[in-house]
Amino acid sequence: MVMKAKRVTMLDIAKTCGVSKASVSFAFNDPKKIKRETYEKIMETARELEYIPNPMAKRFSEGKSYTIGFLLPQKLDVSLNNPYTIEVLKGIGELAEKRGYTINLIPPLHSSIAEAVKFAAVDGIITMGISIDENIKDALRRRRIPVVSIDGREKDGLISVNIDDEKAAYEQMSYVLRKGHREIAVIALGKDEYGMETEEDTTSSRRLRGYERALKEYGLSLSRTLLFTAEPTLEEGKRVFDAIMKAGKNVTCIVSMADVICYGLIKGAWGKGLTIPSAYSIIGFDGLNNALSEVRLTSIKQPASEKGEKATELLFSLLDGNDEKECVHYVEYELTEGESVKERDY
Repeated sequence: MVMKAKRVTMLDIAKTCGVSKASVSFAFNDPKKIKRETYEKIMETARELEYIPNPMAKRFSEGKSYTIGFLLPQKLDVSLNNPYTIEVLKGIGELAEKRGYTINLIPPLHSSIAEAVKFAAVDGIITMGISIDENIKDALRRRRIPVVSIDGREKDGLISVNIDDEKAAYEQMSYVLRKGHREIAVIALGKDEYGMETEEDTTSSRRLRGYERALKEYGLSLSRTLLFTAEPTLEEGKRVFDAIMKAGKNVTCIVSMADVICYGLIKGAWGKGLTIPSAYSIIGFDGLNNALSEVRLTSIKQPASEKGEKATELLFSLLDGNDEKECVHYVEYELTEGESVKERDY
């Protein structure tokens, strides 16, 4: 049986040197407080004993963890298979790294994020696309740590970084209507893991309002389109493609709230010997790169990385003691044309 070597501590160094533990602490954290010869003796002993400072001890003494918590909207396997989430994380990570912070991913644990929030060793929290219910609010109030939201709800009363989802969705639907499409299937995002059954201000509901507004201008209604909900993954895109084909409707265009679902649709079409846009026109939302498909996707491009960076900037401002107005900070988006939507053939 191999025995683990006992970790060398500051107390071990103090005993070996014949100095106080406080002197050893000063040597590593504030050398000006001890004599030069004492400092050199402590450092030499530390090298001989192969002492490695415990970074957590320093953090706890400062009352900081130097960690940002990132509340994921879905379970870990779903969230990290969505390229949009990865882009947001890149934005968070770049700024956090500059400030010497790490990121703690907090997925829903048995759908109870409130418990995770209570015990997460973090200095501040960034949420993304989730509904902050009273249990979560109560946990955040008790922790007294700053929170910034991405794609959040205005009524949650948090500082949030969003795009104008309703307007962007209106433009997305208007684009395919101008192309002559009337038989349309819509793929909405499923509710987040913390959402209540009746939500009126989620990312998905805001976009559905935009779709409805555009359809009404053409004498159409969302209630008369094929409407599906899906998680933002390739597999879900393939599943919904099968469902659209089985529905037996004369769908000419599919409007999706996530690019990654579109790529699943394209793979589903290829699996049946069909091509896009010959079989179906498809328009997405997120503006991700096209590494997942040879088809250049027409999509609403939103700056995911910029959202993450802006949210982190606001969070650090709060951590630095600044007052930030609790409001929505809007970032720009644009509709980018690719090859996935064609004029409808009459």
